[in-house]
Amino acid sequence: MQSVPTPEPEPGEVRIAVSAASLNFGDIARCRGTVASVMGRIPFTLGMDVCGVVDAVGDGATEWLGRRVVAMTTQSLGGMAEYAIAPTTGTFAAPPELNDVDAAAFTLPFHVGYLALHRRARLASGETLLVVGGASAVGTAVIQLGVAAGAQVVAVAGGPEKTRLCEELGASAIDRTSADLFDEVNARTSGRGADVAVDLVGGDQTEVVWTCMAREGRYLPVGFNDDPQSGLTGRPLRKVSMGNISVLGVILGYGELPVDFRRFGLNTFPAEVGREVHAALLDLLATGAIRPVVGRRIAMAEVADALHDHDRRRTMGRTVVEIEQA
Repeated sequence: MQSVPTPEPEPGEVRIAVSAASLNFGDIARCRGTVASVMGRIPFTLGMDVCGVVDAVGDGATEWLGRRVVAMTTQSLGGMAEYAIAPTTGTFAAPPELNDVDAAAFTLPFHVGYLALHRRARLASGETLLVVGGASAVGTAVIQLGVAAGAQVVAVAGGPEKTRLCEELGASAIDRTSADLFDEVNARTSGRGADVAVDLVGGDQTEVVWTCMAREGRYLPVGFNDDPQSGLTGRPLRKVSMGNISVLGVILGYGELPVDFRRFGLNTFPAEVGREVHAALLDLLATGAIRPVVGRRIAMAEVADALHDHDRRRTMGRTVVEIEQA
């Protein structure tokens, strides 16, 4: 650990006294200097999403001062520290039902999952949802959101402990270490395939998942944990045409960006979409339909080992770092 100056919020930003921060697979890519959705210049502090209390604000953010919040940090960095900066567009009221650790585990997985299923795929009750990487933090969120939407959820995970977790959340589980994905998905859907697939793994299995889709199914590449190029590996689009399926992109980000950002392919949702998503999630949380899955609570000194375990697929749910204020 290292001491750095306490950051100051710019206009449209808040500073949060952090009590808990989550680990993400994107943190691994940044540590390695490989491809990540948002790259950081060394030196930088890891940490994409946090829970804490706003202790300072920039211009235009006065309404947040003193409030307990969950937030996605500016440029997805800086959360694993006593103080973190977040844009107001990525800052939301902390769910009152959740303690700080659970709240830190809540925001990113459920916002991503909701955008994927409801904003992009328009998942309907009675459809079949395939979740690849079902025991991960986002996977457990997507399973719960799918069940809450009335879908038949089939989850793919590695090993009996992970498949058992998926089943406890309401999914029919496939153990990828011992079963053929194509055969299992088709057996569970009477040969029709999945209407919607949320893929959190990517890599070489991507095209296998495509073969598990129903005609006119919707495939969402949400994560790239098994892809050394972080999703920039080329895929043969002819196979998308052959299967009569759609590929729907989704990335978590709120706030209007300058047009020039679209030259780099980035086109985020407006801030009001984030507010709508958070309100819908709070309603689901209040009814008990969803709840974050926290696999581990760790101290700052354990972050390196925990990231190694993430990289080796030895984790389930969210790993949350508890931050002690000096």
